[in-house]
Amino acid sequence: MHFSSIPFLIAIVFGFFQFLIWRLRRKGWLSRSQANGLVGLVVVLLFWGGVSGYLSSRGVYVSPALLALAPGYWLPFVPIVIAVTLVMIAPALRQGLRILVDNTSIQWLVGIHQLRILALGSIIKASDGLFPEKFAWYVGIPDLLFGLSAVWLTVFVLRRRQISEWSLMLWHFIGAMVILAPAFGLMHIYMQEPLFTELFVFPMALAPTFIVPVFVMLNLLVAWRLSEKIFGKSDINVGSDKADTGRC
Repeated sequence: MHFSSIPFLIAIVFGFFQFLIWRLRRKGWLSRSQANGLVGLVVVLLFWGGVSGYLSSRGVYVSPALLALAPGYWLPFVPIVIAVTLVMIAPALRQGLRILVDNTSIQWLVGIHQLRILALGSIIKASDGLFPEKFAWYVGIPDLLFGLSAVWLTVFVLRRRQISEWSLMLWHFIGAMVILAPAFGLMHIYMQEPLFTELFVFPMALAPTFIVPVFVMLNLLVAWRLSEKIFGKSDINVGSDKADTGRC
């Protein structure tokens, strides 16, 4: 096993999410059931992360039996299916997510994606012949560029510049697509690479099976909520500290 920043990345992202829940609960903007729903989502996703880490550490993901099932096409969707299912069946969780997006600073919801600059690591490994090259170029480089755009957009917002909800929704949608489109649209190409199995070796396996899907879900969460506001399907906004949140 080689040193990886992925465990630290997971800790930062879920620590950030837990901080947002604590903040909203402290301010009284979340009901007990809404807060419990959000915490439950965090716990379930972390449980999946633990399961995925265990399976990859035991070599299950690179076993001939599993590789024959083309896991690249479906394994990264496991946490997404889990999260979407919970959101669909739990109204309190849906409302809690809406409140979370409405009452969290734009710079925070954008700034967390600066961590995607760490995709540079896979690009460097590919250059050294330690990682599937085409996957690093077609997935890692767009992800890196999106992380850089998050740096620029965070600075833009911190300077009190205005950004429309349309523009912000589009940016988050692009953030999801720069992963989904090249990752799955070209999976048949990646599967032919000699080092393809490196994607599913611990701890690297936690990237495609856990933390990268979480970043995609964060993008889609904000895009979903903004689309509701833009098209007038939902109007939940319990907070009042607009100066703090930097909302547009």
